[in-house]
Amino acid sequence: MSVTVLKLGGSLLDLGDLPDRLGSVFKMLDDDRPLLVCGGGDAADVVRRWHETHALDEEQSHWLAMDSIRLNQRLLLTLMPELELVSNRAAAELAWSHGRVPLLDLMAFVSIEESTAEQDTVLPHAWDVTSDSLAAWVAIRWPASRFVLLKSVELPNKDARWTLQTAADAGFVDRYFPRLTSSLPPTFWCDLRSNTEAGIQPLAD
Repeated sequence: MSVTVLKLGGSLLDLGDLPDRLGSVFKMLDDDRPLLVCGGGDAADVVRRWHETHALDEEQSHWLAMDSIRLNQRLLLTLMPELELVSNRAAAELAWSHGRVPLLDLMAFVSIEESTAEQDTVLPHAWDVTSDSLAAWVAIRWPASRFVLLKSVELPNKDARWTLQTAADAGFVDRYFPRLTSSLPPTFWCDLRSNTEAGIQPLAD
């Protein structure tokens, strides 16, 4: 069965009905198996402030930001008992077989994958690379058949053809994201905060 990687924006963690909204998205996937990746949100913003205040280098800040995502993962596990934390493909397969939704331990997975990946395919440890690009890298490496960005905003000009580059230029994804375009599976956008019923909107490559 095919896999859809769902990247949950950290800004969505303040939604009181987040479990219900995520459950609605899971149902949209039909027969695809969901793999959930959580972003950094406010927790990662704390690291950004530390980076400036303490003059941390980007490598140090990268791993601190990855640790901040683990705090968000623990919140999701508390809110949604149907989630199961996994760090690799075998653990995800086991979770799916038990009817559970795997939540990826992003720090663990990236660390493992970077140790075996070709050096020129590893993402830079820099602020231009946020959890958006990291989740996209997961979708490429897994590999997934579809990648969905769950966000707090709707793409403007819905009648226009939005691309990954225009989304990056508008600040809706990080600046590194368009560089992954050629390797990404079909990519979609979902405004989970205000327009869940609209479903997922395709982004052009």
